[in-house]
Amino acid sequence: MKLKQTGPLVMVLVFCAFSTLAAEAELSEVRRELKRDIEKAQKELSATEADISKEREELSRRINRAQNRVLDLRQKSVAARRAADEETLSLSKIENRLKVWQEQSEYQSRLLTGFLDRSGRRSLGDIVEFNLEEDLQLLNQLLAEQQARLYPGWRQESIVSPDGQIEDGDVLNLGPIHLFMRAERQQSGLINREHHMNRVSMLFDRETHAGIADLYRDANGSITFDPTLSRALLLAEDQETILEHLQKGGIWIIPILLFALFASITAVCKAVSLFRMPPLFPALAERVAAAMKDNTAALKSIMEKVHGPQKELLQIALTPQTAEQRDDRLHAALLTHRNRLERWLGAIAMTASVSPLLGLLGTVSGMIATFKLMTLFGAGDPSSVSAGISEALVTTEMGLIVAIPALLAHALMSRKVRNIYSQLEGDAVLLSQLPLRESRP
Repeated sequence: MKLKQTGPLVMVLVFCAFSTLAAEAELSEVRRELKRDIEKAQKELSATEADISKEREELSRRINRAQNRVLDLRQKSVAARRAADEETLSLSKIENRLKVWQEQSEYQSRLLTGFLDRSGRRSLGDIVEFNLEEDLQLLNQLLAEQQARLYPGWRQESIVSPDGQIEDGDVLNLGPIHLFMRAERQQSGLINREHHMNRVSMLFDRETHAGIADLYRDANGSITFDPTLSRALLLAEDQETILEHLQKGGIWIIPILLFALFASITAVCKAVSLFRMPPLFPALAERVAAAMKDNTAALKSIMEKVHGPQKELLQIALTPQTAEQRDDRLHAALLTHRNRLERWLGAIAMTASVSPLLGLLGTVSGMIATFKLMTLFGAGDPSSVSAGISEALVTTEMGLIVAIPALLAHALMSRKVRNIYSQLEGDAVLLSQLPLRESRP
């Protein structure tokens, strides 16, 4: 029974073994077929990639040729369009060029006009329309004058004589110096140029005229000229007295002078009263306290030496009375002496404060009058405007001249008063601490 049962089992095992071997043989065959398929696919892929690369190179060459052709066509189209634009827009280009040339011409004309205005040849306010030809003629004249300045010579021009007549004469320009010569009248001198007019400013004497005549005839002679260019003459003519200077200030100079007189008299009187005060006795309270302890003779001696406010304070302190009465009388005496010392100092301080204000008021009034004249007659003449302003500033000048000494006098005398009062106050405090004297029956 056991052999019968093991037989089929062995057969099953053998069958399984043969089945396994067959499966492994089939699996190895499948692997070999897959390997052959993969190798074949790789070869086909390599061949396909090679074909693709060849086609790509061919396509890139075609694209490059097409791009080059496009660029050539673009350049040809741009050139054709430019030619067409030039043909169609040639008239507008000519108009633009004409406009640019006109703008350049106007710019040059404006530059020339500005130069003529700065040189004083012609004012911009007199120009109605720009004219390049007239400006060029003026420029030629200016250049001729500059040439004449570099190489001076006698030229015949119109001259305004001192009596106001216009006559012809020979003029020589030597830098800032302008000489004139009238041979028929035997006159020569200096001239000033005012608004392109030659006005005689000074006539030479015979000796100087002889040198000018030699220079006129032979181009060789000695001349005399003013290095200040007639400014010294103007300064000499402009000299004025103190009274004339004060009269420029107008009506406002009167209260300033009155304040100056008032402050001067007050300051002198106050200074005399301060310096005539008797000298203060030093250490008054200490000496009185020592004398009261010693004897009555020493106290009388001190009383004879003390004068002025200190004597009054000492008498109050030595008068028999209560302590409260003595303190009140000392305080009242101090207030009285303080008022006397400070009397009229406020008037001097008021003068020092009011005088500049009056000067400023006069200046403002003068400036208002000057601006009214400018409104009516214009500001074409700077000398008249500056003269009005200088007259307006006279009051400020006088106000400061009065205020500064008054301020100094007030400061000095106030310091003197403070020193005197501080010593009197110290004496009063110490005297109030002295022992009270008994009243006599």
